[in-house]
Amino acid sequence: MCNNKAQFLNVEVDGVFGDEDEVTIAADYYFDQAFSLGAAYNIQDDAEDDVDFFSIHSKYFINSNFAVGGEVGFGNNVQAFNINATYRF
Repeated sequence: MCNNKAQFLNVEVDGVFGDEDEVTIAADYYFDQAFSLGAAYNIQDDAEDDVDFFSIHSKYFINSNFAVGGEVGFGNNVQAFNINATYRF
C-alpha cells in the first residue's frame, strides 16, 4: 500500500525590472498531495509610488486532475477575493 501523506514546500521568487519594477515572493505548504496553504507578497515600484500586496491562498485537489482554490489579499487601498478551479492534463 502506498503512503500518500508526504508533505512538500514550494517557494517561488519572481522579478521584473525596467520602467516599472515588480517583485513577488510566494510559498506554498502542501500538507499532503491534495491540500495546500500558502502566502505571497508583491511589491510594485513605478518610480513614483510603491504598491504592496499580501495574499493568503489555498488549493484542494479533488482528484489528480481537478482542484478548487481560493485567495484573499490586501494591500495599499486594494482588497481582492478569488475563487478558482484548475484542471491539468
